[in-house]
Amino acid sequence: MSASRTAVPARPHMTSLMYSLPVRRLKEILSHVIPGVQLGPVEELSSPQLPRLYKLHMSDDRNLLLSFAPSLAVRLLRQEATLLSSEATLVYFITDSERKNETETASQNKIWSPEPTILSQVVPKLIKHSADLREMAYPYSIFELGTGEPLSTLSIHLSISERRGVDKQIGAMARALATLTSPSGTFGTVSLVIPYLNNTGSATAPRIQRGGSSTWSEAVNTLVEGILRDGEDISVLLPYETIRAHYQRSSWRLDAVTLPRLAVLDIGSETNIMVSGDTEDTSSPRLTGLRSWSLGVFGDPLIADAFDNPSDGFLEGWNSTCSSSIIEDEENAAIRLLLYRCYRAVVSIVTEHYRPQVNSSRRELEERRKLTSVLAELERVDAVVGDALKMSG
Repeated sequence: MSASRTAVPARPHMTSLMYSLPVRRLKEILSHVIPGVQLGPVEELSSPQLPRLYKLHMSDDRNLLLSFAPSLAVRLLRQEATLLSSEATLVYFITDSERKNETETASQNKIWSPEPTILSQVVPKLIKHSADLREMAYPYSIFELGTGEPLSTLSIHLSISERRGVDKQIGAMARALATLTSPSGTFGTVSLVIPYLNNTGSATAPRIQRGGSSTWSEAVNTLVEGILRDGEDISVLLPYETIRAHYQRSSWRLDAVTLPRLAVLDIGSETNIMVSGDTEDTSSPRLTGLRSWSLGVFGDPLIADAFDNPSDGFLEGWNSTCSSSIIEDEENAAIRLLLYRCYRAVVSIVTEHYRPQVNSSRRELEERRKLTSVLAELERVDAVVGDALKMSG
């Protein structure tokens, strides 16, 4: 949790909510979204995620999740500026894509009814999203509350076979996401590629005309430049020019990716993966979704963190739905993975400076070791390419 925010208490303090959340305004909003249903107790949920999360107990025994934008005291990276709108847009896009696929399948074969896909089981239902600051002073989203707990709290209790089963489900989810492609054919983050949502949760024309990048190298450069500038803004010590030079020299390898497929950057994060945590359930642990869907990108699926030293279970799930590969230019995929690993290390280092925590120094040191290692590997790659060019010349 960010050091600039007060730690969330183990038990909900209803009195504090009066100052942190406009409950009266929330009741009014819910009365329009869900007519006839009253808002009951509101419980603040502890989470390492940036948005403030609240469990809403409704009078019809339903539980909703209110995701409230971070307070202005929390310093955000450039890629985090549109967290809630990006998440709402991606959830809407996936849900709409699933609905269109079901309609198309039904029209082709009216007798057979397809089973729910993994995406329909793990993507939350968006009830409302609003970026109108006049409503509750901050952007917010309301979802139906899913089940499960973060994998980070359950992993220690899982057997080897159970963990492999969870990893397999994560791999299948990543593969299902990768079957979805950019609606505009452009590359980049969801917030750039897909139009904004309006306040009811449906797609509308963007307020600012943006359409992503025409190439994958341009989209990756946008991500990399964003985090490097974040670091430069607060004078984080990094080899900026060396990193920029590697991406410039390797742009042609990135441009081998020509079809922008959907990936979620932190799909492999244990704090983001939600798993059924009912200890009385005798069945295998079940993947129930992600806590946050905000870091969606259209491009190379390999940019997702789960492909950094993927487990056997993840690869089994990734390859289980189809025998053919959807990874382009597999010959140079390993080098692209190095570039993505470099990007993640820089993000981690800069984030520790933006929002320092108790163990930030230890985590930063580990990420700096990773960065040093990956930069050394990229240097070797460049040296091999240089030698090959000299021999051919």
